[in-house]
Amino acid sequence: MGALNPSNARRAATLVATFAACAVVYVGSTQLARVVKLNLTDSMPLGLYLLRPAAIAPGRIVVACPPAAAARLGLKNGYLLAGPCASGVAPVLKYVAATGGSRIRVSASGIAIGGRALANSSAHRRDRCGRFIPRIADGTYRLSENQVWLYSPAPWSWDSRYFGPVWKNQIVGAATPLLLIPKRLQ
Repeated sequence: MGALNPSNARRAATLVATFAACAVVYVGSTQLARVVKLNLTDSMPLGLYLLRPAAIAPGRIVVACPPAAAARLGLKNGYLLAGPCASGVAPVLKYVAATGGSRIRVSASGIAIGGRALANSSAHRRDRCGRFIPRIADGTYRLSENQVWLYSPAPWSWDSRYFGPVWKNQIVGAATPLLLIPKRLQ
């Protein structure tokens, strides 16, 4: 899923050095984690993201705590790292695909929002280690006013295709790319 893989860790050497330099310069290193998200997973571009409060809207990148059951499975299977969310995992970095009132269609072929199919949105039945992965049931869903659908176009992303919508209060903040590793370094 979105777990750190060895090739990304190697590719991220420049980013890690930059991140370390930023941490040394930044006086309150415990506050750094509240304003910067380091992404080393395959589900979003590798790099540093600046976190800030912002309106939640489709297309916006956000950092969110996944639902408790998805967090437990993600941590157990290595899709997520331990972190500060109430469930004990690190928040995920994803796009907001839809917000309250949107109609989501889930099928074996993938996710469609308002009739528009999302690229690479079909859920895998087994992970890369061959373990069964529960996913949200096929059907049509309407998001409540306080829900969002999280998505990444990465085929193995641990997002709403597996655990369904998240509540807006699970959103830690909006994320803006601050420093991304160019694909040629990956």
